[in-house]
Amino acid sequence: MTRSSRLAALSAALVASMSFSAFALAQEVDDTTLDLAREAAHTGWATAEGGTTGGAEADDTQIYVVTTRAELVDALGGDVSGNRDNDEPAIIFISGTIDLTEDDDGNPQDAEAFAHPDWDWHAYLAEYDPAVYGMEEEPAGPLEDARAASQQAQAEHINIYVGSNKTLFGLGDDAVIRHGSLRLNGVSNVIIRNIEFQDSFDMFPGWDGTDGSEGNWNSEYDNIEIRESTHVWLDHNTFNDGDRPDWEAGEVFGRVLQHHDGVTDIVAQSNYVTFSWNKIDNHDKTHIIGNSDSRTDDADHLKVTLHHNHYINSGQRAPRVRFGEVHVFNNLHEHTADSQLGFVYSYGVGLDSHIYAEANAFVMPDVAPDRTIRPFNGEAIHVVDTLFNGEEIDLLEAFNAVNPDARLDDTVGWSPQYAYELTPVAEVEDAVRSGAGSGNL
Repeated sequence: MTRSSRLAALSAALVASMSFSAFALAQEVDDTTLDLAREAAHTGWATAEGGTTGGAEADDTQIYVVTTRAELVDALGGDVSGNRDNDEPAIIFISGTIDLTEDDDGNPQDAEAFAHPDWDWHAYLAEYDPAVYGMEEEPAGPLEDARAASQQAQAEHINIYVGSNKTLFGLGDDAVIRHGSLRLNGVSNVIIRNIEFQDSFDMFPGWDGTDGSEGNWNSEYDNIEIRESTHVWLDHNTFNDGDRPDWEAGEVFGRVLQHHDGVTDIVAQSNYVTFSWNKIDNHDKTHIIGNSDSRTDDADHLKVTLHHNHYINSGQRAPRVRFGEVHVFNNLHEHTADSQLGFVYSYGVGLDSHIYAEANAFVMPDVAPDRTIRPFNGEAIHVVDTLFNGEEIDLLEAFNAVNPDARLDDTVGWSPQYAYELTPVAEVEDAVRSGAGSGNL
């Protein structure tokens, strides 16, 4: 029996045992599954400085199975905004689909549940239409206040905070968390594995005519946000926009009406993070590592490893980096000809960034190699052993040849000192296609 089959069987057994105590549930977990759930990070920056073990020290009374938002909150500590303060070890198995908009009775909620009494979408569009309001100032006034209050009400419900020393582990191949965001804020030692994250949907995106030359819609809620946190391992998860991709919302004021933000943002002095064997499927903004040029205190932090991930039709930020020492290896970047998302770039070279990329594969028949790199006040990126549409290529040389006035240096001032096993670049595509994402442990 495969590991996925064992986990599927375990999922059914655990759901059938929901009336039992956490201790009784622990007895239902076979040794193989417990070994997986207690497994520590074994590759990348998450192994540094003591490593990342999550809830490995949890005893039988600290092992849970959850099927609803309310049960998840309870297992994490019982208080949505205070879960970050709960550092008791715990292993939390996610069974089935959990909708983070659910009320206490388990009923999913829509925008009406969070909307401020003065909120009116059509009035908002009429008020802040650039033809009427102009493009020189950010929206302000009662309607913008109502939008912001509505967004805050949604945030207070769907942002679920995870405390230190926790492992969240999906059972079987169908564990899903949707319509919300997990927040790691000021915590340490967290593992999240084998879960599909769907549609972290902002019901109240805001217009800003001053954002760029044409204005932009901006949304909140990353699938997972890591802020001021250390020792995190995100492994074998899947991320997508569910059945509400932004391109189906169309354009308003000439710009895509965005309801989704990033997949995983790693910011504010976070450190020692590994993001491995994940699948990101048709999502525009992927990773921000360091969220502001002004955050100079991020220097000597933001040490992140991204390996064996499958980026399918990601528009940008795979990753975009400021300050951090970021190791990017054995990833598969794929952009298909029929993608609804335009390709912008993969590697964003931000201020004082130190990206060390090796043995990555690109399958992008309609993208020129030089477009995969974009500088954002950065000066260097180390890129070696790249396979681009089946051919070995010097990606940095390709960029510099097309952009002589924005040339980037190859020296980033560091190289990985931890042990890791590099998949030969010719084998990366097959390995990642078959192994990345939830359900593939």
